[in-house]
Amino acid sequence: MAEEYMTQDEAASALVAYIFSGAIGPSKGKGVCYALIQATATTFSWSAALEDADDDAPAGPIDRYLINIDRRSKEVSAPKPIVLSETELTEAILAATGQHLTSSTRFTDGLLSISYRATVQERSDVEYVVQLRHHGYVASMDSFMTLISRTVDRQVLPVPPVHPIPGEKERQEVTGMGRQITQLIPGVMASSIYPRLSHEEILVFVRKMALAFQACWRIQLPENHQIGELIATSVDDRIVLKVGPDRHHSLGGPFRTVREYLRAYIRGSLVALQKQQGIEEYRERYLERIKDFINNHMDKIPSIVEDIPIVAMHSDMGPHNIIVSSQNYTEIRAVIDWELISSAPYASLYRVIEMLFRKPAPNRFGPEFGGADELREAFWGAIPDWKRWNQSEATQVFLEWFKFGAFMKPEWRPKDLPEDEKQEYWRENIRVVENILNKYSNNAESIPHS
Repeated sequence: MAEEYMTQDEAASALVAYIFSGAIGPSKGKGVCYALIQATATTFSWSAALEDADDDAPAGPIDRYLINIDRRSKEVSAPKPIVLSETELTEAILAATGQHLTSSTRFTDGLLSISYRATVQERSDVEYVVQLRHHGYVASMDSFMTLISRTVDRQVLPVPPVHPIPGEKERQEVTGMGRQITQLIPGVMASSIYPRLSHEEILVFVRKMALAFQACWRIQLPENHQIGELIATSVDDRIVLKVGPDRHHSLGGPFRTVREYLRAYIRGSLVALQKQQGIEEYRERYLERIKDFINNHMDKIPSIVEDIPIVAMHSDMGPHNIIVSSQNYTEIRAVIDWELISSAPYASLYRVIEMLFRKPAPNRFGPEFGGADELREAFWGAIPDWKRWNQSEATQVFLEWFKFGAFMKPEWRPKDLPEDEKQEYWRENIRVVENILNKYSNNAESIPHS
């Protein structure tokens, strides 16, 4: 009888149970944040951390741990802190900049990285951010950010100067984690102040954000315009782009058609729905209907979606990845965290762009700001060519199917909410899912489009 090896899902469940057992600290009132670093024939390697369940908890350094799980024995290794030693920081700074480390402190972490703030002997006017990343291909990120700094007006789409570490691509291939060094950009995260801005300030900000999105969308893609992760490589003095499989949502690919992409995205969302915890009431109501629809009606995606533009994008370019001036909150100083770079239909950024018009909320689709329609008009009005696309039939049909995938899985809902808040929590999920199920599953034939 063949030996049974753990699947990734089984290993993830074992990991979460291990963390909640207190392996890396008290878990009461906290959630487990984890990400796969490497998968081999014998081992899954994970980054794992405990994070405050309270979204209002102050941002700061998070203790992350490397945990290996043996696929055959199912043994979980003792956790090892994911850190950069002072020696490693010193060597990395010297190799990338030719400068000598003076001091380093832990810095605010991203979701998929740990960060250090560093000063050097040679320049008192410059500080660096050193990040240890376990998701993004650091060499590709460095090359793509360099491409932007060379070809795009930094008043429109500013990125921090990058300082590539020689040999880092090869190091990341071996260790599963890559180090990136960028110049520290003074300012504050837009997400920390955005909800408090006046309507007039938000109008200014969304127009600038629109121009930043447009600048990214204008970057020339490889000829065939496939859909997947966008990978940048430095060749001599040129930056060459290619499209690889989608890793952000683990969809596979690259995809040659928009319909192939939508089918994979929707099926991936079904897998996520089946795994999501704390949504039993929703799942009982919708899971079988959704599974039946996906099994029997995915051929009804109209061909007109193939007309939608495929563009280069930062797939997570929301206020949480925008640094603004601490003196002028509408002045964009830098767009950061270019881990999730894609070649994809521009309208797949729907939820990211919609964040500009809504208040933050635990269900990730909060109530609209006052004057939200004016904000949307200001955004699309700043980029009129894209406004026309956004009003097109191709985009509207694409969004109908894309939103089905995006809203299929609701967020975990607290059990102690008042009844009216319970109904509101999943309102958009229910609306989107009901609309597409009712529209397409009750029709024997797809709606024709030329």
